[in-house]
Amino acid sequence: MFGAMPDFNQSLEMFKTMWGNSPTPGDLSGFGAGIGGGAAMPTLDIEELDKRIQDLKSVENWLQLNMSVLRSTIQGLEVQRATLAALKSFSAAMTPEAMAEASKAAQKAANQATQAATEMAKEMATGSFSDKKTAKPRQKKPRATSTRRATGS
Repeated sequence: MFGAMPDFNQSLEMFKTMWGNSPTPGDLSGFGAGIGGGAAMPTLDIEELDKRIQDLKSVENWLQLNMSVLRSTIQGLEVQRATLAALKSFSAAMTPEAMAEASKAAQKAANQATQAATEMAKEMATGSFSDKKTAKPRQKKPRATSTRRATGS
């Protein structure tokens, strides 16, 4: 769905190789061997520092890649969940019981509308429709006369 997943075993081997070379305090091999102080002591070798920087940038890029894959996976699962919820609600609305209930409600509304229209037609035919009290018409207020200003152009 989201393309090829990174090979985590290969990444773990890279970590083991990189961090496996780090010495314990007092060990004179691996990182920090140039000054004999272990990983806690900074090295004075520029090439060794460049190698460490490159290794750490590789780790950072690997972590960013995994973070973006994780975000994409989460978003995909959220879309999948929303789709399934919509399908479930749609299927629940399409059950025979729900369809029968909706049909009854529509029939009831149609009957009420037909009855109201029939009563209105009868009232209009007998003339009693106009005899009902209606809202009083609004009284017109006299308008204030306005004089137009002459615009100088």
